[in-house]
Amino acid sequence: MQSTDHPQDELLIVEALIQLGKDLHETNAVRAARARRLARDIAAEHGLDVGDALFQIETTADSPEATLCDHIDRRSQSTDDG
Repeated sequence: MQSTDHPQDELLIVEALIQLGKDLHETNAVRAARARRLARDIAAEHGLDVGDALFQIETTADSPEATLCDHIDRRSQSTDDG
């Protein structure tokens, strides 16, 4: 398996796993659940839930200079503030 050296690579993997889960929902519920669970686990490794990870992909597409690390830093600062 190829190394994911850039956090954005892992965001793409999360997105692909979520899509796979949706695609397999009707035909293979076990694999669909496994794909969704793996997506949650990968997102959690970065301190994100799946929704945050998918939002980060959209944000990055609009502003490529934003990174997952920037998002995590902003999230931890908002958690620390309140």
